[in-house]
Amino acid sequence: MTKEIEILPLYYDYVLTKNYPVNILVGGRNSGKSYFMEQLAVINMHNNEKYKLLVIEDVETNIGAGVKDGIENRAEEFGYESLFKSTKQPPEVTHKVTESSVIFKGYHSEQQQKQVKSLNEVTAAWYEEAENITYNQFKALRMQLRGGNDENRQLFLTLNPINSDGFINQYFFEGQPDKVFEKFSDGRPKVFEKHITVELENEGKTEVVSIPCIIVVSTHWDNPYLTAEQRADIEELKYTDPDQYAMLAEGKFVKGKGAYFGEFQRHIHVIEPFIIPCEWRRERALDYGLDMLACYWIATDPQGKCYAYKELYESDLIISKAAQRITEMTNEDIFKTSAPPDLWNRRQDTGKSAAEIFMENGVMLWQANNERVQGWYNLKEWLQVYDSVDEQTGEPIKTTNLYIFNNCVNLIRCLPALQKDEKDPNDVATQPHELTHGPDAIRYFVAGRPTPEIIPNKKKKLPWFFQSPSDNEGGEYIKW
Repeated sequence: MTKEIEILPLYYDYVLTKNYPVNILVGGRNSGKSYFMEQLAVINMHNNEKYKLLVIEDVETNIGAGVKDGIENRAEEFGYESLFKSTKQPPEVTHKVTESSVIFKGYHSEQQQKQVKSLNEVTAAWYEEAENITYNQFKALRMQLRGGNDENRQLFLTLNPINSDGFINQYFFEGQPDKVFEKFSDGRPKVFEKHITVELENEGKTEVVSIPCIIVVSTHWDNPYLTAEQRADIEELKYTDPDQYAMLAEGKFVKGKGAYFGEFQRHIHVIEPFIIPCEWRRERALDYGLDMLACYWIATDPQGKCYAYKELYESDLIISKAAQRITEMTNEDIFKTSAPPDLWNRRQDTGKSAAEIFMENGVMLWQANNERVQGWYNLKEWLQVYDSVDEQTGEPIKTTNLYIFNNCVNLIRCLPALQKDEKDPNDVATQPHELTHGPDAIRYFVAGRPTPEIIPNKKKKLPWFFQSPSDNEGGEYIKW
């Protein structure tokens, strides 16, 4: 007797029929990720001998009945209920024939983590609600998988996109993907591959392993089995709670309410480096202190879009050494170098300003406006994302006026991390101070430029006055 089992197509294509060592399933309400994982647990237990799956959850006590009951229900749907047995204490589900099992553990406290570490012959692990998993926990769980066959040793993480500061978002989503299989309509990666490097201790030696990870972002639209009422409950959030809607219906990691640059979207603003044409104007902008020299090389294309393409980010450099490092990294003609006004203040010990010392060492500076609030407003305008059209394909795209090459790692790290000042939400918080150096340098750059113009899409007109009856300015461009 054959029984048809419905598997969500997205998970069937990229998880069930693939074999990635790490599978990260990110999805909002009713996206079906936990339901699929319960199905996968039953499939693997039935098809493999002595397959041992560890299910953990970030709670104070051991995992509750939810996942365990779900696995038992999926076994019943498969028609396998007679092949499985379960116990409440300790919570466990076992396949009577293959001797495969699922065990359930908590992972919140250090004591629970030690208990998990002491487990033997674990084949695979599923971390449910893994929003707060750290890199060290990720590495520890990978090292835990020593049972069964190599191809079955897999780590599964399922989570909602609710922790924008967590390891998963910052490494896998803020980082550049290695390969993209599917995208959302706004250009965000939906299904993509990214490698992570893990250091493993093996017989006293450190072994560095590169692990391919598949990341699947699902929404309720990926679940064809929902009712109209279930979809309506989620879609209602679009009007009542936009942030919740972005997380639960669009699979987005929403920045905290205090994030200053909500405009920053890595998949749009951060791009792969390319060879910059020699006719483009090049500038530099810097923020200097002994605690950090942050200097950026920025090119402007003929349409006025700007590209931060090179980064110098070093601490403990006296002015002459800072100037030397800048000139060492400069092999192009520079139109001007923008810097904050305080570098023109004369120093008591030498009677010279920092700007003079920079000039004596080959770096001529241009004094930028240091008005903070207006400067941040200007930068927000430059980071604004708007609709445009691809000049080559004619397809609609999202674009911006300030792009950042992915080698400017500190600028990419600091911009989205900046918070609003608690006393003045129009300004950026100065603490933690380490986050401000790169953004300050870019603020000095945009202070010397006009606000970018956003050109709206316009309908094409015929070049002669052959009008349609409703148009006396020029006929609509129509296909003859």
